[in-house]
Amino acid sequence: MGIAGMAATTVGCTDDPIRGTRPAAAAAAAVAAGSGSSATAEPPVNRDEPANTVALAPAAEDATPPSPVSSAIQSNAIRVTKLAATGVTQPFFADDNDRIIFYDQPAPGQGGMFVIGPQEVEPRRERPDWGYLLGGSRLLVTPRVQRRDTAVTHLATGREWSLPTTTTPVFSSDATAVAYTASGVGSPGGPSTGAGSSGWSNSAFGLTQIMLARADGEDGRKVRLPINGSVQAWIPAPDDPGNVRLLLSGRRASPDDPSYWAYDTRDESLIELARSKRLTGLLASPDGTWIAHVAMWNRKGDQDGLWVTRTDGSRRRRVAMIGGYRWTSDNRLLVIPHRATRSASHEVWEVSPETGDVRRLTDPSATPFQIANFDWDISHDGSKLVFVSAADKSLWRIELGGTGTVETIPGPPPAPSEASGDKPYRLPFAVPPGPSTWYVAQWYGVTTTGYRGRNSTYGQGQGIHFGIDFATECGSEVVAIAPGKVIAVDGDFGSPPHNCVVLLDDGNIAMYGHLVERTKHVRVGDRVEPGQVVGNTGDSIAPYTCNRNPHLHLEIRKQGRAIATNPVPYFEANWDDMSLGVWPGARFERNLDDPASNQFMDDQPDIRFGGPIITNFARPWPP
Repeated sequence: MGIAGMAATTVGCTDDPIRGTRPAAAAAAAVAAGSGSSATAEPPVNRDEPANTVALAPAAEDATPPSPVSSAIQSNAIRVTKLAATGVTQPFFADDNDRIIFYDQPAPGQGGMFVIGPQEVEPRRERPDWGYLLGGSRLLVTPRVQRRDTAVTHLATGREWSLPTTTTPVFSSDATAVAYTASGVGSPGGPSTGAGSSGWSNSAFGLTQIMLARADGEDGRKVRLPINGSVQAWIPAPDDPGNVRLLLSGRRASPDDPSYWAYDTRDESLIELARSKRLTGLLASPDGTWIAHVAMWNRKGDQDGLWVTRTDGSRRRRVAMIGGYRWTSDNRLLVIPHRATRSASHEVWEVSPETGDVRRLTDPSATPFQIANFDWDISHDGSKLVFVSAADKSLWRIELGGTGTVETIPGPPPAPSEASGDKPYRLPFAVPPGPSTWYVAQWYGVTTTGYRGRNSTYGQGQGIHFGIDFATECGSEVVAIAPGKVIAVDGDFGSPPHNCVVLLDDGNIAMYGHLVERTKHVRVGDRVEPGQVVGNTGDSIAPYTCNRNPHLHLEIRKQGRAIATNPVPYFEANWDDMSLGVWPGARFERNLDDPASNQFMDDQPDIRFGGPIITNFARPWPP
């Protein structure tokens, strides 16, 4: 799959590992007007759209829960092995189905790519380089921000070259073609920064420009897309096995809800594959014929949830569970659902996108395991699972030999409970997490987004993210997490456009940021009790239109206003599952010279406002 699920899709074969037989740029130039059209294999054109746009297909949609396939679980065929790797994150399988790859630095100067083989427990360092493994794991790709380019190494031949971009290029799986955004992050038409497709739009809306070229950058041409967005993968065209079609995410106009699109580089036609108030968790199957994604916050609740969609637009199906997911090479979707409680075991389920059949592959009574923040990967044939354990932060490998299911599909997450035991706070919502409500979009601490804004947005807080971001639709009610007294409404500290600050009875301060309006629920001096509504969520990016990055930013401060602290230890909550599994790992910025530091949600430092920046890493990842 490559780091963080970034491997490209399989769209063709070639005798030349670099050149290929029909790269995107050459194929696009070779097709005459009106020829090579795939319209006969696609849904009818919506005449209300521009002529080269094919609308989202309403036919062949199956939103009913799939039927479990009944058979007994062969738990005795499942083997679980603890690997000699602790404190590492985001492991992944190479394309050979056997090798587990991760970054580590066990001693100074000994960092790099570490590998654990199929029958091994001890890791070995394979190479000192580190980067994204793309193009079917044929290419090692490393953005070089200071040089304003990206270094590429073809691993089989050792050939090296560079591309003039620092945004991660998207290679075809045969490693012969590349596409990358010509605009920079944060500029009009620049790529998404990762908040989910509903948010983090640029204030100036513009159409995105991309480069299409051979993998080594030759024979390139600049193309202006008909959307503002980014390239996600190469996908097959019904009439051409070459690299001529792209999977895009973005919007046609600023007020639109985000969409996923199939884009033909030959005639610039679009097929809309999905649209939602928020789209996130996009993952293409290895052959590019299917995508999985999560749709959120739609007017019709039956449109929310995990979906699988054919990239020719002919079929889409809602999966009746929510959680982390990965594709296998034969187009099965393996899902690890959100658990009902933190103490419960995770389970592996298999979904057939064609039939909707599901089956459970692990029995929690025979093979209990708990994953830290959905940080796991599956081998390409679906036979092996590697995960970061929530219990000991080590890597574990499971060989999936079970073949059965149960009769009941896992239910949705439960509603948040009141504080209990030694955890004094309750969650700031009365409703459970889920695709129609909320999920954790960014943790407190040394997050990748915090790192990018370390000298600007988060400079006053030593360069790390001050609180936890709960992505939720504008207007959602937020509640008091503990008893206390309101000490500020739209005061002199807190996140815009509106905020509410509560002094809790234990002496800590809770700050609710990015509220949609000056709260009408409480006033300064009011006493609040746990579960009492204190405000409504809003947007975080001016002009606060609620179609940019709507979320609640919750901070916990102690010793007055001077110190922000990690909220996670204060709540009795199933934190590991609250990202809903829409991305692997917790998205913390890694210091390659100290790679185990601050990589878990419960391993984050307090920050003193006004103190020195602590995240100016010499070797950060991502760069």
